[in-house]
Amino acid sequence: MKIMIATGGTGGHINPALDLAHILKERNPKNEVIFVGSDNRMEANVIPDAGYKFYGLHITTTAGSIFSKLTYATSLMKAYFESKQILKKEKPDICIGFGNYISVPLILAAHHLGIKTMLHEQNSFAGKANKFLSRFVDGVVGCYKSNQEQMSKADVRILGNPSASVVKDTIFNPEVIESVGISTEIPYVVFMMGSLGSSSVSKVIDEAIPLFDQDFQVMIVSGKANEYQFKNKEFKNVKFVPYIDGKQALKGCVLAITRAGATTISEICALPTAAVLIPSPFVANNHQVYNAKELVDQDAAIMIEEKALSPKLLASTVNMLVHDEDKCNKLKENAHKLAKVDAANQMIDWIEEVIHG
Repeated sequence: MKIMIATGGTGGHINPALDLAHILKERNPKNEVIFVGSDNRMEANVIPDAGYKFYGLHITTTAGSIFSKLTYATSLMKAYFESKQILKKEKPDICIGFGNYISVPLILAAHHLGIKTMLHEQNSFAGKANKFLSRFVDGVVGCYKSNQEQMSKADVRILGNPSASVVKDTIFNPEVIESVGISTEIPYVVFMMGSLGSSSVSKVIDEAIPLFDQDFQVMIVSGKANEYQFKNKEFKNVKFVPYIDGKQALKGCVLAITRAGATTISEICALPTAAVLIPSPFVANNHQVYNAKELVDQDAAIMIEEKALSPKLLASTVNMLVHDEDKCNKLKENAHKLAKVDAANQMIDWIEEVIHG
């Protein structure tokens, strides 16, 4: 099979697409996977670094003045015609969009050329691009039942996030954790606010540091683009690191405090991990709150919305959970019930079904 995938913008869109590609190649090394994304966002580096062929399209943002919106419409049309040329050259069996506006020109072009198409929706609240495209595609893979209502004109199957299929086999490697100064002999809590980090939450974490009990360790993964400078650095049980293998950090911790992005949620369920979720308020349709609520409603995670977050509340929640093993085990047990660990293989089965009709 020759599969073309459109993805980009954030790790939440890119990582599941890469995980699907990885399992496609694992299942059959003859499968060919080609990516399309923005030429000026993180996918332009991440995807070629992962060893995949990549085509970069240039689409401007919709934000700003009427002129900006006109420029966006023009760049979208240009990307549509470029996509047609790419498709005529590569002749894929199917095109798959993983959300984000970069999917729009490729999926529309594929549809108009009679090439099979599919979408993947990671979030419980479907994005605008996927909602728009859903009426043109042969199938939509969702992660939450709400996706079926949101894209009612499409054939939506709730198969889950391909990332869960990759992380389910994670074996804890103590060396990864020990390399940042955390002892595996003492329980540790990990704070991860996404690959870029969060200045607003970092300030609250910083002020909560003196309030944490001293009988556990704290690992703060600050993020690669976090401008906040932590002040409480003298505490011996607290370690700071800009980046770490998230799967390893989540696998070994007693508790994780994270955002509620789709990939993070799928990892928490698949590993599984006891978690306190602080959804980002800076995302479209407030979808991280909806993602978190799916777990909270099943007693599979705790949620604190950022508007309610304070150093005292954060510290008391963490201290309480670290010392309540039964509660943490219950959260993990319920999270694991929500995991769709065979998501990638089920999605590939459907891809083959769509291609071969």
